[in-house]
Amino acid sequence: MISQLFAPTLRSIKETNNIEGADMTGRTIRFIVALLVPFALAHGGEKRFEKKFSVAPGGTLRVATDVGSIRITGTGANEVSVVAELRGNDRDVGAFEVTAEQTNGGVEVRGKGKSKRGWFWNSAELTVDYTIQVPREYSLDIQTAGGDVTVNSLKGSLRGGTSGGNIVLGSIEGKVMMETSGGDIRVEKVSGDLKMETSGGNVTIGDVKGMVDVSTSGGDIRLGEVQGRVRAETSGGNIHVKVTGANDGIFAETSGGNIEVMIAGTVGADIDAATSGGEVECDLPMTVKGKISESQVRGTINGGGKRIYAHTSGGNVRIKATP
Repeated sequence: MISQLFAPTLRSIKETNNIEGADMTGRTIRFIVALLVPFALAHGGEKRFEKKFSVAPGGTLRVATDVGSIRITGTGANEVSVVAELRGNDRDVGAFEVTAEQTNGGVEVRGKGKSKRGWFWNSAELTVDYTIQVPREYSLDIQTAGGDVTVNSLKGSLRGGTSGGNIVLGSIEGKVMMETSGGDIRVEKVSGDLKMETSGGNVTIGDVKGMVDVSTSGGDIRLGEVQGRVRAETSGGNIHVKVTGANDGIFAETSGGNIEVMIAGTVGADIDAATSGGEVECDLPMTVKGKISESQVRGTINGGGKRIYAHTSGGNVRIKATP
């Protein structure tokens, strides 16, 4: 394998020294192989970490890793199962250490890069994938400096974030506080208050029974069905908000997109909608306060109620009833 990989190098050396293959000495071959074997081995390494703990429901899993994607699933077993798979060159894999230990409150997992003669762990060639199972009734505290975070089937609080990946949540029962510095946020279903932030991605939220507070510095926000107060802010995208049930207040603001707010036609609300570069439309019967303008509307719906604030600097605003 080595001789095939570096055949051009061997031929070049033979030609330079006017040596035919049959005349090359064993000493020359051994010298070349000694130089090339470390190079070849440094380009392919794998390591697997695996550990299990018997635990009781109601604990907390804490994960802190210098790099890695994290996938966590709640199950019916009273067990925390931790699997970490590392891939990269031998130097990177060997310098990254994964540990897991049981604590009084639950389980703690750490992934840390070790320095070697001035070289540090943060190589683009190293990938670390964590696959973790916990009891369904368990809380999470997660931090990764570079990777996606995926959580599903959990009944407990969830907090933490990633410095460079997407956050994907399935079915969660509990309070959620998560952030990412460079990825999308996707949430399927949450029963509990939800606060999430991204510095560079889209936010897509499905069904939430609780307060929603989401923001992004460079993407769209889409809230499917929310039963609770809403706050949605983006610096460069569209906002779509659908609230079912009572109106507990809505704040939607964007610097460069359209805003669409959908509410039940029977709820009361105070409306404050405005745009600097588009039109404002309200499909529900409204009592207008002040002057009527295409770019700004203030008034009440069904006698008034919690405020619906919808402002954009570069798009249209539309308020309409849910089907």
